[in-house]
Amino acid sequence: MEDVWIMDSGCSRHMTGHRKWFSSLNPVSTKEYITFEDNGKVLGVGSVSLFAKLSLREVAFGSLLSVSQLLDEGFEVHFKKGAYRVLDAEETLVFRIDLTSVSGPACCLVASPFADISKWHRRLGHLSFHLLVRLSSMGLIRGLPKLKAERDLVCHACRHGKMVAASHTPVSQVMTSYPGELLHMDTVGPARVASVSGKWYVLIIVDDFSRFSWVFFMEFKDEAFGFVQDLVLRLRNESHKAMMAIRSDNGGEFRNSRHENFCRDLGLEHQFSSPYTPP
Repeated sequence: MEDVWIMDSGCSRHMTGHRKWFSSLNPVSTKEYITFEDNGKVLGVGSVSLFAKLSLREVAFGSLLSVSQLLDEGFEVHFKKGAYRVLDAEETLVFRIDLTSVSGPACCLVASPFADISKWHRRLGHLSFHLLVRLSSMGLIRGLPKLKAERDLVCHACRHGKMVAASHTPVSQVMTSYPGELLHMDTVGPARVASVSGKWYVLIIVDDFSRFSWVFFMEFKDEAFGFVQDLVLRLRNESHKAMMAIRSDNGGEFRNSRHENFCRDLGLEHQFSSPYTPP
């Protein structure tokens, strides 16, 4: 076995299989077991001296280091980057700690309050800087230090979160010159309740010139191509003028190889709206 302890926040007591580590070891009079995949019997209980100021008591012979038992004995467990290494998380959630390299006096580590207004702005859910300064001056939040306002201080997360899309001026002029020149299409759904015939989605196709609309009900989104294909072929036969383009969003039911091949064969332009900004 390696001369390391495994820090485990789930075990209730310390345990080691190294008999030589015990400064005192007494056999147990009653049957006591430690549960793993199978039960392991405790052969004895004793004390292990790690170094001058840390001695583990009631260590079971049978190496786990119990976080809860350390806390019960008045110690404080502090995890820090570089002071432990994590084992495979799929196998176990424990930490390996080498106490043979521990040196120096025992110390208690306390988190710094950080009188930085930016840090407290993030800690308190991105409160405004002005409100933070008021709260700190009035002493309304326990542990909040005195904060000073800083000029030209910008939180990038708040700035991006409050950005809005630029407005688009409504266009009243029709950009096409005859019916069937451009078709708009989009799907709606899934609905919260299926229709009587088991339909969850709706395909809506609108002619740009006349604003005439076709509505198709679908059970699955991938049925959209069949309806679009039938309608486009029928309109091409009924109209004396050529259909130029269809326009949709970037949804997977429209942006796929079937639509691409269909439009290429008929000489149609497939236009896509800008993501998140259809206008």
